[in-house]
Amino acid sequence: MRIPCSNRGLRDAFLVLLLTAAVATPALAADWLLAAPTPRVAPGQAFEVVVVGEPGEAGWPLRLPALIELPGNGPRIAVTLTASGDPSPSRQRYFGQWPLEILGLVALTLPDAAKARLLVEAAPAPDGQPEDLAPSQVAQAPADVDLIPADENAVVEPTALSFHEPMYIVYGGKHPRSARYQLSFRYRLFDAHGVVKNLPVIQGLYFAFTQTAMWDLESESKPFRDTSFRPSLFFQWKASNPPLGDSLALAAGYEHESNGRDGADSRSIDTWFARADLRYHLPDGKTYIGIEPKVVHYMDKSDNRDIARYRGYGQLGLRFGRDSALMLTAILRRGTAGVGSTQLDLSYPIRKSIFSGAGTFVYLQYYNGYGQTLLEYNESRHPQFRIGVALVR
Repeated sequence: MRIPCSNRGLRDAFLVLLLTAAVATPALAADWLLAAPTPRVAPGQAFEVVVVGEPGEAGWPLRLPALIELPGNGPRIAVTLTASGDPSPSRQRYFGQWPLEILGLVALTLPDAAKARLLVEAAPAPDGQPEDLAPSQVAQAPADVDLIPADENAVVEPTALSFHEPMYIVYGGKHPRSARYQLSFRYRLFDAHGVVKNLPVIQGLYFAFTQTAMWDLESESKPFRDTSFRPSLFFQWKASNPPLGDSLALAAGYEHESNGRDGADSRSIDTWFARADLRYHLPDGKTYIGIEPKVVHYMDKSDNRDIARYRGYGQLGLRFGRDSALMLTAILRRGTAGVGSTQLDLSYPIRKSIFSGAGTFVYLQYYNGYGQTLLEYNESRHPQFRIGVALVR
């Protein structure tokens, strides 16, 4: 994001004025504040901030977690600040590494200090330095500072609106050739700082919506063969979710799935579901194995009473790879009749992303078995191979 301004000097003066006013306010002396030698940073390079306030009984911490808040209630990206030099009684210098893909005017905050907030402009230039900024003005981390690379530490903090399931469009298959696409979002209904701040269970209430469609590209009118709509309402608990390392999340709720048709082509089911998402990191700290079992109870299946024979009462999701590299995922189903389906997705990023599972990816999809669409829940097709791109995997 670029912030246009006809007078760059005026904008810089405004940023410095805001910072000076914050530091000079006596009422905030008991809280930590953030200051910086310059309001600009260079993506991918070191940046310096000064924390002003009382260090506390244990003194100034060596590592300090911080958040970069994108505008428009966008994601918050975690970075780690490292202390440098001998501290004074009321301030400490810290250095961090700015993520490569964050551009424009953003806010740098400390999650444990509500008043610690600093406006920063990240702007690249062809020579690698911020525009109109001399090399001597770019932050140089001292030799004793061990910076934590932003691309190893950047994690997306949960926001109200976020991604839910993979989003992609792929082309291929046979009988007929078709495109398959999927869109998926979720929304957290309550804010952790609102009226339910003392009710952590309610804070995990989500509404989600996923749409999956099969687009026939061989027939004359190019019709959509079938489209599945899946709204859901569920609770999600993060039993374990460190910034880096193994994690466990649990979810349970209600999901409706239908194809929006009537008459003989109408298909719909209503289910209660429970799901676990376990991720185990290998010794390199980046590669992980994900296991996601899901069980369902059918509340209503009158449009397709025998669907459990082909889809069963749950599915098993598997994931292996790195968020920044190659990733293989699988969805396995098995019905009570001994048949089911297998979906494999192989993806690789074609642009660097700070959003863990979001970016731009080459996407290869394999599907074999029953129920490639809800309309065809009791029909089996030959193995289908498709290739395309994904925004979320």
